Amino acid sequence: MKNRVNLYHPEFHPKLRLLSLSIVLGVWMFTLFCGGVLYFWESSKQQNLKSEIAKIEQNKQQQKMLVEELQNTVDNLKVDPKLLKQVEINQRLISLKKRVLNELAGQEGLKSNGFSNLMIDLASHNQTGLWLTHINLNGKNVVMEGAASDSTLIPKWLNSLGQTDFFSGQEFADTRLYRDAEQQLNFVISTGKELTVEKGANNE
Repeated sequence: MKNRVNLYHPEFHPKLRLLSLSIVLGVWMFTLFCGGVLYFWESSKQQNLKSEIAKIEQNKQQQKMLVEELQNTVDNLKVDPKLLKQVEINQRLISLKKRVLNELAGQEGLKSNGFSNLMIDLASHNQTGLWLTHINLNGKNVVMEGAASDSTLIPKWLNSLGQTDFFSGQEFADTRLYRDAEQQLNFVISTGKELTVEKGANNE
């Protein structure tokens, strides 16, 4: 015989509810907070990007204006004929000066080598009774001044010089014989242009 009756059936027991009002409100508040933070962050990022784009566009416009201004300046720039002519004259002068400088450098080298060869040939063909007082070398042209005890020695000496390497193939363009105040026989021999004899000299 039952003496207890269970009137608290399991279906009347309180059940656990996972989504209560407070939890839902908390979730919504957190979601709204995160959304607000994300929105402000994206908004700030977009504003910065727009600012950078505006600066780039401004710089682009400034550069475009500068290019147009420079292009207008170049288009309006005219060449001065006087300056152009002066530049051409200066270039010609520089070219001529370079040619002269190269020519002088070449002549200096020729004089140096030619003078040493000339002295060697003169020393190896020494003529007794004849001596030199002055030698002038200009390229391959030679002017020699000297004296002799007898006029017949000069042709012999010139004949021997014609066999040397320096005077080979050259012709003596001018020969002058004269006596000075002391009746000393002097001569001037040139392989170049004709010479002018000293005033008051007696030619032979």
